[in-house]
Amino acid sequence: MFDRIFANFLVEKQKLGPECLEKIFELQEQKRVRLGVIAVSEKLMTNEQVEEVNQLQSNTDKKFGDIAVEKGYLTDNQVTRLLALQGNSFLSFVQATVDLKYMTMNDVVDSLNLFQQENSYTLTDMDNLKSCDIDRIIPIYVYDLPGYVKEVIGVAARTMARLVDYHLYIDKPYFSDKFITQNLCSQCSKGDFTILLGISGSDTAMIKGGIGFAGEQYIDELDDALDSLCELINCINGIFATDVSRRGVNIDMLAPYYKAGQGAINAEGIVNVPMHIFDKTLTLSVVLSDNYTIE
Repeated sequence: MFDRIFANFLVEKQKLGPECLEKIFELQEQKRVRLGVIAVSEKLMTNEQVEEVNQLQSNTDKKFGDIAVEKGYLTDNQVTRLLALQGNSFLSFVQATVDLKYMTMNDVVDSLNLFQQENSYTLTDMDNLKSCDIDRIIPIYVYDLPGYVKEVIGVAARTMARLVDYHLYIDKPYFSDKFITQNLCSQCSKGDFTILLGISGSDTAMIKGGIGFAGEQYIDELDDALDSLCELINCINGIFATDVSRRGVNIDMLAPYYKAGQGAINAEGIVNVPMHIFDKTLTLSVVLSDNYTIE
């Protein structure tokens, strides 16, 4: 996640050109492989076991390694070893940038200091960002939001990183009372409290998101993509509902709904979180209120 955040910062500050990023990401991608692929290549898991764990990830808010350990396919020590083999995305980004001679290490360090200064981040914040651990990064962006909003954003980001694009990164949330949508997929959950979750974006962004979740073979047009993203929202809400039910909170999910074309969500205090996938932006909107309308 932080590799993409820092990469965009470098482009914004004209330290790198967009054409440089393409080559950096290409070299970086050669060095980073999914954990399941490494597990198979190391003969620690079979393809069937990896597929089973991947499928379970669509129904639970857990990491690949945690599920594999629970299933008895890997030990904690083996997961640690696989993570070391996989490497850190931020470090591989820096290595690729230096190897291609686009920046020196001194340039990178200076830019990191500037990034920290402009965002008023602490040293702990920077350590958490550079870890590229989504569980350590999300709290930096949502620390001042209400409890259940933090939780649902965390579930959404982790689920989308696992099931749509593992290079996903987010921007800081912002509030609005009216959010104009280009296309909207949404689902309302009711019970001990009401929560509306929406994903919106341009035609291209929604199609890319739909393909990332369902696979290119299932997406021929915008309606297919919107239907796919409704299923994604249903997964997110299902995981969230299961998590809070363990604390005695009961919520029931209504049927997902989508609207192609321009529209709007109206409510007091909508929390909007830009989520970047495949170089496009989807906005996750969260409403904790009964009093909302969708145009």
